[in-house]
Amino acid sequence: MRGTTACGVNTAHVSSILRGVPGATERSLALKQFYPWRLMQLITLFEEEEGSRSNVLSEKLSALYGGPLDFYSPKKERPLIVGNFVQTLDGIISWKIPGWSSGGAISGSNAEDRFIMALLRSCADAVMVGAGTLRDDPGHVWTPDFIYPNLGQDCTNLRRHLGKSRHPLNVIVSGSGRIDLRETVFSAEGVKTVILTTRQGNERLEHDYGKALAGVTEVRVLPGEEALDPRDISSILHTEYGTDLILNEGGSQLFSAFLRARLCDELFLTVAPQIGGNLTPRPHFAEWASFGPSDAPSCSLITVKRPARGSHLYLHYRF
Repeated sequence: MRGTTACGVNTAHVSSILRGVPGATERSLALKQFYPWRLMQLITLFEEEEGSRSNVLSEKLSALYGGPLDFYSPKKERPLIVGNFVQTLDGIISWKIPGWSSGGAISGSNAEDRFIMALLRSCADAVMVGAGTLRDDPGHVWTPDFIYPNLGQDCTNLRRHLGKSRHPLNVIVSGSGRIDLRETVFSAEGVKTVILTTRQGNERLEHDYGKALAGVTEVRVLPGEEALDPRDISSILHTEYGTDLILNEGGSQLFSAFLRARLCDELFLTVAPQIGGNLTPRPHFAEWASFGPSDAPSCSLITVKRPARGSHLYLHYRF
């Protein structure tokens, strides 16, 4: 079909979007240099103008992302902690239906959302999830090339450029220790995992797996009877694993705990163009936190992006 790329993007439609968006034409030309047959591009609708922005991305990845990607400078006393979620228009982050509970079911496996996840994982020293997220997304491995394999080598090159290991450390947080060690993440080649749990959680893991546990993953016991303190999580990952940037991919209980502790520095939020409803209770990313007008965390908007084709929005905030 004339005016349509191999991946089904109408180039005339894209051009109409790009007109009037500052810098978009140049970014589109840069993208075509790398993908002359393909146009999978994020279009920047808003970008913070205060001060000059640095950029951790290569020229190719910047063209795909629609501009620079940067973060706060790492903190000396603790890691920089970045959240990443996808939600419906009404704030639902999971359908909570067997087989449809992961974020991919909310986004519709949106390519641009997966691309942003790959970029964030490429920049992270550790990707952290709760045990519920592990159960909701069986078979998942929290690495850039797993979520967006088409750019696996580019993400590897980015990590190398940033002085990071081949894969980010995969951190599983569980107070109860109810974890299935048959999950792919624990046997993925080259991926180091660590389980952070309580004393009771460790006892359960040792009871369930015995001596085999040590050959599968590392387990670290932190204070707490049922839940772990985000400050303890942040401290051990920073001091003993050398993490300067932690990507918190939830779920809601884990992310809410970090919000309550004021240990969230940035948030990347994809808004999917659908409405979930809540007649059957479904989670949102801050459902385990409760704030009032005087203490609610406030954010500054850094960027707003959209796909070349489609109605998702991709938001970047700083706390």
